[in-house]
Amino acid sequence: MSVPVRVRIAPSPTGDPHVGTAYIGLLNYCFARHHGGKFVLRIEDTDQQRCSEASAQAIYASLKWLGLVYDEGPDVGGERGPYVQSERVKLGMYQRYAEQLIEQGDAYYCFCTARELDAMKARQRANNEPIMYDRRHRGADLAESRARVAKGEPYVIRLKVPLEGEHVYKDRLRKLPVAKGWKEIDDQVLLKSDGWPTYHLAAVVDDHLMGITHVIRAEEWLNSLPKHTLLNQKLGFTPPEYVHVGLLRNADKSKISKRKNPTNLLWYREQGFLPEALVNFLATLGHSHPDGREKFTLDELVSVFDLDRINVAGPVFDLVKLKNLQGQYFRELSPERMRAEVHRAVDARFDKLLPLVKERMVVGGDFIWQAEPFYADSVTHHVEDLVPKGWDKVQTKTMLEQLQQALKQFAAGEGSQWDAPSLEALIRGLMESRSQVPEGATDEARAAAQLWQNKPVFMALRVAATGKRESPPLFDTLAVLGSTKTLERLGLAQQKLR
Repeated sequence: MSVPVRVRIAPSPTGDPHVGTAYIGLLNYCFARHHGGKFVLRIEDTDQQRCSEASAQAIYASLKWLGLVYDEGPDVGGERGPYVQSERVKLGMYQRYAEQLIEQGDAYYCFCTARELDAMKARQRANNEPIMYDRRHRGADLAESRARVAKGEPYVIRLKVPLEGEHVYKDRLRKLPVAKGWKEIDDQVLLKSDGWPTYHLAAVVDDHLMGITHVIRAEEWLNSLPKHTLLNQKLGFTPPEYVHVGLLRNADKSKISKRKNPTNLLWYREQGFLPEALVNFLATLGHSHPDGREKFTLDELVSVFDLDRINVAGPVFDLVKLKNLQGQYFRELSPERMRAEVHRAVDARFDKLLPLVKERMVVGGDFIWQAEPFYADSVTHHVEDLVPKGWDKVQTKTMLEQLQQALKQFAAGEGSQWDAPSLEALIRGLMESRSQVPEGATDEARAAAQLWQNKPVFMALRVAATGKRESPPLFDTLAVLGSTKTLERLGLAQQKLR
């Protein structure tokens, strides 16, 4: 390649680092290394309400743990920085490009209030029309618009999208060109009323200023591609090559989510997975080795990496396959490395667990069996322990199903905290609602409501989660176990009660 390769990943620090970030990062890293290019990390934190420095630090740590070492980034520096978008906002990097588009007639000021936009959407829904901005300020006189801005009237800047024709793009990984009619595309907001850019303007400007040659990203960005192509054209930029790879999928082909799979990279580290095993697994999801091998090192992958070998047909994230590969790697470790990994896995949670189990300890060795449910991949359920006194298997199974469903919804909720106070509030609230007996209820309904008493529910939940009738405080136990293991064990307990 004549122009030196420069690629990037640009995660938003709005939560725990995601396995999808690692997957896209791996493909970019390998492409850059194979071609002797640069791999850049950029933090896109334009969503100021949801972004946090702690999340950014977790992204840095998780990528380095996996061995995906970036050449430029917020914590390592580089010649094209700053590498955090909020810092670039302060330098006015986006405002001037938005104003350039205004001056050229390729963007315009929009003064719609939130109330006007809500009314516009309501009218469109009522008329069964597409929900999009109606372009009411698109044809406004520029001098008049600037006078309104000068008076301090709130505004956003919108891109003028073509009103006819279609956008066609030939993605190298897809047999057919990707086409979309311009009439289906909204006049995108580029600069918000607070002066901050939207993702679209910021990403295009940053990719240009950072010299990015290839944007390898998930296919969910295909819908945004026409806007990015148009922005590059109107700003006079040479666009990078956009390559869209398949989204990681659950076994049922749905987009991977924490509702069905652990998506937090830090979870895998805490569980004791080896970074080389996780990287190898991620590589097999989208890129095949030329000789058909499924076990290889990162350096070996770099040496044979070919962007055109990527499979975009929704790679399936199979946790069972990952565990099998992890087992192969772990059993091949030297005794010294294996001992170090065991210590690391124990030490990672020791400080959390000791306060929970120490009251039941007599000697140091007691820690092993007291803490066993927290480290074990699974637990053994005994029916006689699962079913509370006075209950039967059907009642217990129904109760565990309802608990599991409530916990699953809670875990998947945006911004939910899987901690002891939150879990206690959730479960006690569920118990209170289930134990209410409406006036005129049948005897069967009264009997069902009486089952939702503290002791029986807590006992069944405790045994389902730990396999033991005795454990540390229940809600602390669930918090330390984490959502993945808790939900998985509740499901296994229900199977035992069939």
